[in-house]
Amino acid sequence: MTALRQQSGLLAKRDIQPAAEAFSHRPFPQLGAAGMLGDDAALLPRQNGQLLLACEGMHPGLVEDDPWFAGWSGVLVNLSDIAAMGGRPLALVNSVWSQGPESQAELLAGMRFACDRFAIPMVGGHSNQHSPYRALSVAVLGVAEGPVLSARSARPGDELWMLVNQKGSLYRHYPFWDAATKASSESLCSHLSLLPALASAGIVHAAKDISMGGITGTAAMFAEACGHGLSIDLDLIRRPDQVEETAWLTCFPSFGYLLAVDPSHADRLKRSVRDDPDLICCRIGRFAKGACQVQLERAGESECFWQGSLGLTGFGCAS
Repeated sequence: MTALRQQSGLLAKRDIQPAAEAFSHRPFPQLGAAGMLGDDAALLPRQNGQLLLACEGMHPGLVEDDPWFAGWSGVLVNLSDIAAMGGRPLALVNSVWSQGPESQAELLAGMRFACDRFAIPMVGGHSNQHSPYRALSVAVLGVAEGPVLSARSARPGDELWMLVNQKGSLYRHYPFWDAATKASSESLCSHLSLLPALASAGIVHAAKDISMGGITGTAAMFAEACGHGLSIDLDLIRRPDQVEETAWLTCFPSFGYLLAVDPSHADRLKRSVRDDPDLICCRIGRFAKGACQVQLERAGESECFWQGSLGLTGFGCAS
């Protein structure tokens, strides 16, 4: 009996306790007992639409140096990926590796804070408190109830627009524009629902979340995905007054997207965001036929930033 009680596989289940203390056990009360956390998989309400699935692993340096912000960011970046596709997030799961409960406490606290602010439940995951290091990955399931904003849908003749929350500041020494940790839940949820609304209205038909590659790096991924040329006029890119240009072009902006917009819909796009002073919404470039590349322009001069023949992610356009 002692051997049975002390088998490692049983005792390891105690590693789940910190997560059980951090997150609500009833993410979807309408589902009753079967919807409570703790079963082998989480039960989610029935949905109408196409499912979206995304996952992010957090940089080890960030996890060690600022675990709370790593936990927060693990949720934020996943929600941004779902919104970029015109979707609504449903639920999150995580995997946490740590040296013990104290080692993962701040990671869990950051995730819990983000889940509460965005009103999206954490419904499961994996915990290991016997690791020689800390690590975190987070995944999200979402649903697109309207058109899907695939980056491959950008067309020659489309305008490239930038939509970014400018109300924030650069976070510590990291290339993060933090426009979220101090924002209200109402504001965060409203912004998160904006991309699906623009998709449903037919105003935007392709988009990319501005990732850690920044505006220029994300533009290269956009061009690679659609297979068209993309030119960006650097003089058209608006930014907060206190931020240097290179920092703005290369940071992750919390809430930031590149949008492909038919020129005939540009006025509708501007009207849809004009009542929100926190948002920058500006045309910064255009898609064109020809070689897959990104050109950066300024004052009549043009330079190739990225050449499609070099490859980037390896996920190119549909042939």
